Amino acid sequence: MNFFTDNKKASVFIIFCAFLFSIFAFLSVETATAQLSAVEKTRSIALEIARKSYPEIKLKKIRVKIFESENAFFKAQFSITRFMTFQRMRYTIYVNPQVFEKSAPSSGIHAIIAHELAHVSYYVRKNRFELLGLASLLSKEFTIDFERKADIEAIARGYGEGLIEYRKWLYGNIPDAKVDSKTRTYFSPEELKVMLEIIKAKPSVISTWRKRSPKNLEEIKKSA
Repeated sequence: MNFFTDNKKASVFIIFCAFLFSIFAFLSVETATAQLSAVEKTRSIALEIARKSYPEIKLKKIRVKIFESENAFFKAQFSITRFMTFQRMRYTIYVNPQVFEKSAPSSGIHAIIAHELAHVSYYVRKNRFELLGLASLLSKEFTIDFERKADIEAIARGYGEGLIEYRKWLYGNIPDAKVDSKTRTYFSPEELKVMLEIIKAKPSVISTWRKRSPKNLEEIKKSA
């Protein structure tokens, strides 16, 4: 009796393990598929924008990889290894697949990738010695200026409206505790809207902002 009972328990356990393995395999395939799709979509958009708006960037030097975060969906970096070993530089745009899974607006995705390509453009234009200055990103003040100038560059190249859409979507898809940090570091939808209105009336203001990014709405309005 014990023999049959033990065999039955063993069979149930094996079936249960097989069921769990099947679920795990299915989820792994789904995750891998989502990641591959995110990489392909991001690469396609990045190359399209680079060709159209950032001719200074050599397309073959752009890589796209996955990263995970609860409050960020894109970021751009250069290869530290190649930088330290004096090899030809390569640049990577990282994408969080959730930006597609959470249905970020298409114009917003294009605009934030244009923002990241502004960082890549900065890396391309600087030599290795100048790039050492990015150690200043440890400073909040430098980080804010660095990110806002990338916003300004994206605006200058025609992606201002998209940035507004992206930031609106972003604030609704990150933890509430992270929103304040985002509004301090990047231009908010309200600030971006005012900036676009000023640019229409005074296009030359872009040159001023490229040299010194406004820190708040008051400074933006003073530029008019």
